[in-house]
Amino acid sequence: MANKLFVGRCELDLYIENCHSLKEKRRIIKSIKERLRNQYNIAICEYGDLSLWQRVQLAVITCSNSKGIVDSTIMKVRDFLDRAHAVSLLNFKCDIQ
Repeated sequence: MANKLFVGRCELDLYIENCHSLKEKRRIIKSIKERLRNQYNIAICEYGDLSLWQRVQLAVITCSNSKGIVDSTIMKVRDFLDRAHAVSLLNFKCDIQ
């Protein structure tokens, strides 16, 4: 029996509504990242232009021995961000290998 490993990688582009400073952006994003990590057991980091205070790019990684679990986790993350009141999801790119 062959061992399989599936890795899902997503790039998320978010707009933070009603954000007026980098300090406020960090507070909002820190909260979102912690909730996503705790709820879905994913790796997440911020990348891109960190000095913009209304835009943020996040990278999400998850892995499993089941492609269905990886896909399900990614869709749950997307649904979570769609429901988040503080941010709007502008772009979502994902691939599973």
